[in-house]
Amino acid sequence: MRLKIHYGTAVTGEQRFARPALEQRLHEAMQSSNGVKMFGLRRIGKSTFRECAIEELKRQKVPYVSFDGQGLNSLSDFMTKWMTELPKEKRLFQGLLQKVAKGPLTSLLDSLTKGTPFDEATLDAYWQGVSTAILDRTRAEPLPILIVDEFSMLMDNLVKRHGPDKANRLLASMREWRGAGVKMLLTGSIGMQRLARQHSLNHEHLNDLQDFDVPELTETEAREFICAATNSTAWTSTHTDALLRESGVLYPCFLVKALLEVGVTEPRPSEDFATIFANNVRPYLHNDFFRQFDNRFKAYADLPGNQYREIVIPILRAVMAAEEPCLVNSLPGADPSDRAEVLDMLKEDGFITSTVDATFQRRWKPASRLAHAWWMQRGLV
Repeated sequence: MRLKIHYGTAVTGEQRFARPALEQRLHEAMQSSNGVKMFGLRRIGKSTFRECAIEELKRQKVPYVSFDGQGLNSLSDFMTKWMTELPKEKRLFQGLLQKVAKGPLTSLLDSLTKGTPFDEATLDAYWQGVSTAILDRTRAEPLPILIVDEFSMLMDNLVKRHGPDKANRLLASMREWRGAGVKMLLTGSIGMQRLARQHSLNHEHLNDLQDFDVPELTETEAREFICAATNSTAWTSTHTDALLRESGVLYPCFLVKALLEVGVTEPRPSEDFATIFANNVRPYLHNDFFRQFDNRFKAYADLPGNQYREIVIPILRAVMAAEEPCLVNSLPGADPSDRAEVLDMLKEDGFITSTVDATFQRRWKPASRLAHAWWMQRGLV
């Protein structure tokens, strides 16, 4: 099937390149667990996989609620958005209102049901009552799956505006709700591991969710991608070889940007690709990704203690310099638990990745050629 390439936002239908194994893994994780967490760099395909999950839910007629968390700044923002997005027949508290004594909690539950404004201080005071009401309602009849994009931005907003207590309160309640049957898909372009270490958030409240990583395409997949996007006799295998050689990085957004620049139906001569990449492709995309790496790396300076210099930099230096993947026990870090948490943080932020062999030995390597190029170009060796 011809691939109608599109650059800039999540893609669906004929614009999406099928990755059946990854898609199936995502669907199975959603079906067989409390849900999925998907945090990482922008423009690697997280939003596309979120849309893929939504398409499957629609196909199976599984109810869901989906909204963006980056503009939400309080618990009341979150609760109002969630409650008002629920279908009317799934509203939580309608049957409960008759059982609760008249008072502030009744008014609060009524406001949540109707989607009318209410006081944040009242929600603070009666949060446990609201949370328990959600638990009771969910045990009686499971709620639609909750999908929150940029969930980590919501957590960051809560911490910056109200301190870590509110963020931890929401994280703890959400885990209880999942335990009662509210499946969730939480995504974000800010790493939750780093936020947790930086702001003393309890990341264990997310441990019941399955991790889902979006890797680069394999070279075989990249060739299939290019073939599907260039269904033209003018495009040859020589063009494909040249494009892959110049691209180096095989995230779909790189390939799309490159194809749009060199031409799909009437491509430029393959010998021009080097100049086109140097002038029109790499500067734009490298700046985008390098800026993300810069911002994440800069944020590590705010980690407690001296973790930035004593653990983060030495680990990155060791992994980026190694010719072969590094065994975890060979990496710097006096405290194994601190080292493990930093490794997970660096993985979530797109710097490094790991594999585990049949003897349970974990080995670490750069997450992509782009991450390695960033490290080398920033002179951090």
